[in-house]
Amino acid sequence: MASRLTELDVADFSLMTELADQSTQFTGTAGLARIVMYVNSEPWLTRARARYEFMLLASRDAELAAALNESGDKLYTLAREVVTQWHPADTAPDPGLIDDQAIATLTFINGVMMTFVAGQPIVDSAEHLDRLIQGVIAGVGHARGD
Repeated sequence: MASRLTELDVADFSLMTELADQSTQFTGTAGLARIVMYVNSEPWLTRARARYEFMLLASRDAELAAALNESGDKLYTLAREVVTQWHPADTAPDPGLIDDQAIATLTFINGVMMTFVAGQPIVDSAEHLDRLIQGVIAGVGHARGD
């Protein structure tokens, strides 16, 4: 079952990455926010619940952890691309800054998705989530002095 979940996640994240590379409603922080908000609706909500259950079990099962890593890697790649797009095109930000911002963004997004899974969503619109994601990215840059 974890393999099928990972298959579906990888397919979705790959499509999202492809759409984020184009000029669509899924570009940049607004697109990432829109994608995350889908998790609060079916069938993505049920899949998110299953993913979190599997993640809890994965600490005791190396094979399960390996299966889940692929979708986690795709989500990190998506977050990193969004962070890179957030910076002005004519700048070359420090790769360490991009990594820190992507990690913070991904950590924040996982927290938001966990509230959906728990049935207690803390954000109710993609616009609100977009502002928060931009705040996380800017905040990491500010904290680093970049």
